[in-house]
This record gives sequence, C-alpha cells and structure tokens, in this order.
Amino acid sequence: MGLVGCIFELVVLTCLAGGIVCNAIVVGGCDMLNLVLRNGSIGPWRADIDGGGCVMWGNDAAIIAQADWLINMGRICSMLGLIMGCVLTFFAIFKQCLCPLPCSQCILDLSGLGLQISLALVWPMIRSTVCDEYGCRWGSGATALLLAQIFFLAAGCFTRCMREPRYERRKKERKEEEKKKAAAEEEHP
Repeated sequence: MGLVGCIFELVVLTCLAGGIVCNAIVVGGCDMLNLVLRNGSIGPWRADIDGGGCVMWGNDAAIIAQADWLINMGRICSMLGLIMGCVLTFFAIFKQCLCPLPCSQCILDLSGLGLQISLALVWPMIRSTVCDEYGCRWGSGATALLLAQIFFLAAGCFTRCMREPRYERRKKERKEEEKKKAAAEEEHP
C-alpha cells in the first residue's frame, strides 16, 4: 500500500476539504433555488424572496410564514451534513496522522453514510410551498450541494484504501531498525 495508499490518502484529504467548503457554501448561501416568478432565491438558511438581499429565514415575518417543513428539513440536514463532514475529517486526520482513536474506522464509515443521507435530504426543498408559489429552478447552491456529496462520497469510500496510519508505519520502521542492529551485532560481536 505504499505509493497507491499515499495517493488515496491525498485524495481523501483533498475530498474532505472540498466537501467541507462546498457544504459551507450550501449552508451560508441563499442561491440554492432561484425563484422564477420573482427576482430572488432561497437557500436552506437564507432567503432573498423579493430580490432585496439575503436575510436569515428567522429575521422576516413574511419569510418565516413561507418556511414549511421541507425548508426546515433542508436547514437541519444541511447543518447536520456540515457537522458530520467535520467529524469525518477529524477522525480521518487523527487516524492517519496523529494517534489511534477507538472505533475510528467504524466512525468514519457511519459518519460517511450519515453525511450522504443528510445531504440527500436537502434536495426536496424544491417541493416546498415557496417553490409551489413562486416557481423554482436550481441555482449555484445546488451545484455546491452536488459537489459536496461527490467529494464526501469519494472520501468515505477511499478511507479504506489509505496506507496504514503513521504510528503503525513508525512501529514497523523501529522493528526493522532493531532487526538490523541485532543482525549487525551478531556479525560483529
């Protein structure tokens, strides 16, 4: 798993960084869905219904009235996806670079699966009452959501293909050095 494992390790870390950035764009943006009948857009956490600028869903009474359960599910699931992406990144970095954590591969697998499920539950926002009333089409936030899912899927799959963790490689190196020293001492007592 030498060179190939190192390549997979770089792929995983790059995909994790890309996934977190794209998911943060989804959470922080208000252009996931563009409104057809108005000059505005909505996102999981922010809305621009009248084209006057992005505001949080909870800051305007007119906007709060239009936030139905599909938008609230998109809000919760987008933030949950960001949190699970951070957990996945934390455990991947600790497992690979720093020190062993208990059940790290199991937590990597479960957080990768939960992350995919939570990000998939953001897509139904297009069926919300806001979209029924004003009409919606996908915006650039939807592209960021798709990229986040692809990045996190690749990272979750390739965590099993990485080379052995650093602390295990160090143990093997120490054992090899001890064998070489012991062999050298036996040859030259």
